[in-house]
Amino acid sequence: MLRLPHEIERAIFQLAAGVHPTSHLLSYLLVAERVRHWIEAVMYRTVIFTSEAQACRFIKSRPVASAKVKSLCLGSTLHVVTAVDVMELCIHVDDLALWIVPEGDTPGMPARLLNALNRLPKLLQLSIRVSTVFCKTAVGPFLPSMPLFKKITHLELLEGWVLWSFPVGIHYLTQLTHLSLRLVTYRTAPASLRMILVDCVYLRVLILRVIEGVDDVEKWLKDEGLDDPRIVVTTMTPPSHHSWVSLWQHGDNILKHRNRTTR
Repeated sequence: MLRLPHEIERAIFQLAAGVHPTSHLLSYLLVAERVRHWIEAVMYRTVIFTSEAQACRFIKSRPVASAKVKSLCLGSTLHVVTAVDVMELCIHVDDLALWIVPEGDTPGMPARLLNALNRLPKLLQLSIRVSTVFCKTAVGPFLPSMPLFKKITHLELLEGWVLWSFPVGIHYLTQLTHLSLRLVTYRTAPASLRMILVDCVYLRVLILRVIEGVDDVEKWLKDEGLDDPRIVVTTMTPPSHHSWVSLWQHGDNILKHRNRTTR
């Protein structure tokens, strides 16, 4: 009987897994132990939880393959305690969308949430509501005060108030290469944007999500002296797992197209 090298076998199975729905992959897990490991790496690469019940089932089953999760999306319907439990299982994620909303005075929960975030050693990409981790603070949030934010290279902040009069320290996160912010022209402090553009020396893309007309925002940026080639202005849509997966690729593609047309 002809036997293919394992490298070729793995390539075939992973290629097939990449083009078939997840529900079709369960039968692959029964082929052989080595195939199960290959397929689990594909099945669990990106995990998206849109409901509390879905996340609780995952926690209860405690799948060994949770260690293979690389991209994790925790939707707004999840409770904080559930999100923490999921993160404690998926400790090898490098891309996290944490869209849960702040809850009441649950004892010890903010600290446990921060501990779970700080225990994700490979985390580089983060989409988050700042109010989730800074809720109930006596003073305004200051991102550099948390070690978590000092290692992130791709950061999306979902609230527009981070660009208002009180600076939250985004410009101190000089390691950022990609940044996405919500912008409302009549509330945004131009100085906050200016500090980001000047101090974040590695920044390649700044995506500004807006509810106003894109042309109007681009004119406002120009009038404020913020006409920077790294800025991409895009119409804001509610957070979804589809936009999360493609956000940075979208920004990079626009800049590539812009660079080609200006040569």
